Amino acid sequence: MLKDMKTHSHLKPGQKGTIRLMEQYGERLLCVRYRYDEKRQVRMKTV
Repeated sequence: MLKDMKTHSHLKPGQKGTIRLMEQYGERLLCVRYRYDEKRQVRMKTV
């Protein structure tokens, strides 16, 4: 499923959109990716 999805943005910790995730995951957070599947019209956040 993830193979078919295109990555729209790739954010590093501390960037806008990662603040809440940094609170949750702390130093374990490496990156946040937002993927979109055009077939199913689904957006997915991977941490």
